[in-house]
Amino acid sequence: MKLMELSLKSKIIAVVIVAFIGAVILRTLVVEGFIVRGDSMHPAIESGDYVFVNKLAYLFNEPKRGDVVVAVPRELPKKILKRIIGLPGERFQIAGGVIVLRDERTDSGQILMETYLDNPSILTEGTTTIVLDPEEYYALGDNREISIDSRELGLIDKWDIKGKVFGVFSLSRFSYKSF
Repeated sequence: MKLMELSLKSKIIAVVIVAFIGAVILRTLVVEGFIVRGDSMHPAIESGDYVFVNKLAYLFNEPKRGDVVVAVPRELPKKILKRIIGLPGERFQIAGGVIVLRDERTDSGQILMETYLDNPSILTEGTTTIVLDPEEYYALGDNREISIDSRELGLIDKWDIKGKVFGVFSLSRFSYKSF
């Protein structure tokens, strides 16, 4: 009987150790979660929400316009949560409160329709023209009035994008929303 109990205890300890190591590897290499501080992504993500980030999302795919990502910008050595607006090699202009995508400098362009925003207007003075290099992205917060994003922090390099948000758990509303 003693031998059976020792064997069962050993098995339980082994399962706990393997589960712990698996969780550490999963957390380190695949999925990260953290609580959001700030309202720059309101209304999609609120301050206090818990976001889940897929760290492998861009291992074989490129970030797309509209993706909500975690990145570390050049000018700020901490993680930020923003939405990809400009893609590598693109030319666009921010003028009159809207983003206009252009193929060429003389092109009249196409207004970027941001259906995920309550108020898509961007507060700007004058006209800002941006031309992205092949490895650069332009990212903005959804709450454009208060967001500190590529307008102030500069462009985000591809290798500084740490992952894609795939889910948000709202602690205040006790609800889950996938992205």
